[in-house]
Amino acid sequence: MLAMMLYSCAREDVYMGDDIDISASRDTIMFDTVFTEVGSATRSFKLYNSMSKAVAVDIKLQGGATSFYRINADGIVGPEINNAIIQANDSLYVFVEVFIDPDLPLSKSPFVVKDQVVITGGNDQDIVQLESFGQNANYVFGKRDITTIANICNGTNPITWNDPKPYVIYGIMAIIGCDLIIEAGTNVYVHGGIVIGDSLSYNPGRIFVKNGSIQANGTLENPITIQGDRLEPEFADVPGQWFGIQLDSASINNQFSYTTIKNGIYGILADSSSHVEIDHSQLLNSSSLGLFGSHSSAEVSNSLIYSAGSYGVYWRYGGNYNMNFSTVVSYGIQAEAIRMENYLCTDQLCLGEIRTNPLMATISNSILVGSSRDEILIDEFEGSDPFTVNYTFNNTMIRIDEFLESRPDFFDNCNDCINFNGTDALFVDVNDNNFELDSLSIAERKSIPINGVTDDLLGRMRSSAPDMGCYESQFKM
Repeated sequence: MLAMMLYSCAREDVYMGDDIDISASRDTIMFDTVFTEVGSATRSFKLYNSMSKAVAVDIKLQGGATSFYRINADGIVGPEINNAIIQANDSLYVFVEVFIDPDLPLSKSPFVVKDQVVITGGNDQDIVQLESFGQNANYVFGKRDITTIANICNGTNPITWNDPKPYVIYGIMAIIGCDLIIEAGTNVYVHGGIVIGDSLSYNPGRIFVKNGSIQANGTLENPITIQGDRLEPEFADVPGQWFGIQLDSASINNQFSYTTIKNGIYGILADSSSHVEIDHSQLLNSSSLGLFGSHSSAEVSNSLIYSAGSYGVYWRYGGNYNMNFSTVVSYGIQAEAIRMENYLCTDQLCLGEIRTNPLMATISNSILVGSSRDEILIDEFEGSDPFTVNYTFNNTMIRIDEFLESRPDFFDNCNDCINFNGTDALFVDVNDNNFELDSLSIAERKSIPINGVTDDLLGRMRSSAPDMGCYESQFKM
């Protein structure tokens, strides 16, 4: 009876109003342990009560009883703890333990295991994000949290990735001052998601290269894949899961061979005088641009770019670009397959200074089509600087209509090109993203041989009268 009376008195001193003010010492807890076998790890945070009275709060795991995590506050364990008392102007430790079995399939234990601790007192609510590594993989991450840049250059050059276990990039991986060589058959996954902080923002998970290079040396038999880390079937074709690959200044020896880059906001961004060579590769399912170049240079051959949310290829502010035997398609959106410009606006409305640089582009034996009447846009600024857009198309399938009103002389620089009417046989099945050539394709035998290009995206040998685009027809006799 005495114990009950004391408890009742204690409860009367606990403030239960709607204006309870609590705060957590951390908004994110990252468990940076990489488990090679079944194991657990524990971290903690504090809840602060800034009020002059004791308060009661509820603490629970959003994932409930099925969560990989378990919480412990004031000696009480569970997925949910009700009416935990924090004394006036005091704090309460909350311990979080994670249990990981790295041998579970990805469908049950993904590369990054997430949950939330939700703390509620009155009308006040705090959320602490929980993230752990759920597989036995090579994780690349910053020292603090997902927003921290991890520069992998540590005095060793080059750095080689050839482990059969996948590489998982948690946040921003920087290659600053060295060369990263990715060997054939390697899988690279970049973790993306929402960052909870002062405001909601997209996780900037990306690969950033400056004063160094990335060389992805895939082969036909053992290609390389770089994509987001959500491998569930429902995420297979979802764009925007991570940022993309950004090539910055003095990054000149970048190479992507037999590499698939998918499901990012961008595929590859080549900026600030960088240089990239892309062959036998695919850039797909980008929520924005597939291949972007700004005052840079690029060599593209035997490659396929499709399912971009904006332009498949966008070359801006000049540069030097060469594309051979490639296919860029833009179906289902109101953006051209390719856009070229020689200028850069310094403000969003393009009312201030406009900078120009010469742009030189040669596109040969390629296919640039889509569902719009015009799939090429060339925008040339002719100001005080006489920098122009110099372009040449050779033996290329294009689709243009109203574009000719602004450039009636376009075909003077388009040698042996075909203007696709949208109805002739071209691909096997656009709706299924099968851009191999149809058995009656008008692109068959319409190209000319190019030294050094002997096969197609799938390793099929090019004939003496090769086909346009990245695929040599499988129906040739």
